[in-house]
Amino acid sequence: MRATSSTPTISSTPTISSTPTTSSTFTTTSLFTPSSIFATLGTLFLFFLVSPPLLAIEPDSPLALRPYQASYAATFNGMPIEAQRQLVKLEQGYRLETRATNLLGNMRETELLHLDVEGQIRIDGYESKRSFFGSKRKEKLLIDHQQNKAIYTRKKKRREIALQPEHLGPISYQLQLRRDLADRDSALSYTVIAHGKIKHYQFERLGEELISTGLGDIKALKIRRVREHQERETIFWMAEQFAYLPVKVWQREEDGESYEMTLKSVTIDGLE
Repeated sequence: MRATSSTPTISSTPTISSTPTTSSTFTTTSLFTPSSIFATLGTLFLFFLVSPPLLAIEPDSPLALRPYQASYAATFNGMPIEAQRQLVKLEQGYRLETRATNLLGNMRETELLHLDVEGQIRIDGYESKRSFFGSKRKEKLLIDHQQNKAIYTRKKKRREIALQPEHLGPISYQLQLRRDLADRDSALSYTVIAHGKIKHYQFERLGEELISTGLGDIKALKIRRVREHQERETIFWMAEQFAYLPVKVWQREEDGESYEMTLKSVTIDGLE
């Protein structure tokens, strides 16, 4: 989503919008550690206050992002989870958000973004909050478009990164992946700012499969993240009929633990 702003600045006091957020619940056993559960959730779902540019892409443009809210049934090593995620259109740009919650803990990821004049996704900020059994973790990525830098903070750690136009956020790269899947020749390669570091994500197409969901059987394109010399594996099934929204996600960790989620319902532009 493209937006142009006069002078983007970083606020030292982030505020949370009152726009509805997504939520999910999960359960765990003694086999699961807080880090393993939330690391997995963070990988699959994927505030800060800056002044993003005004939206420059027309709503009916092929480059425009369509707001949605999706609900998923999920499992972590066979244990049930309810998950939701949403993309909300703001006056300036968009907010992409995921939340997971139950009596034992909670996790929320939020990313602000906009489309530049060329229709490319530009990150405007990111925040992750995780709390489990009293152990809390908070990460924040502040974006200064005027000085072309990203500032990552976690506890006392602070790191500055030179911001490049191709840099995507921990969640927004999945939006770009969805857009690229419409082009069969797209390389599906992304440069992502994650945990204060520049990382490169590569995906490959594995053909189409019929996926059973809460909305019935849906034909989906199977996408695998390419990782070298790692036992971790992540696969997405993306449905063309929902603008390549994930209808199923599966991940296996290096220790053999697995996570899976399947679409239950979805609302796009307010329509089911």
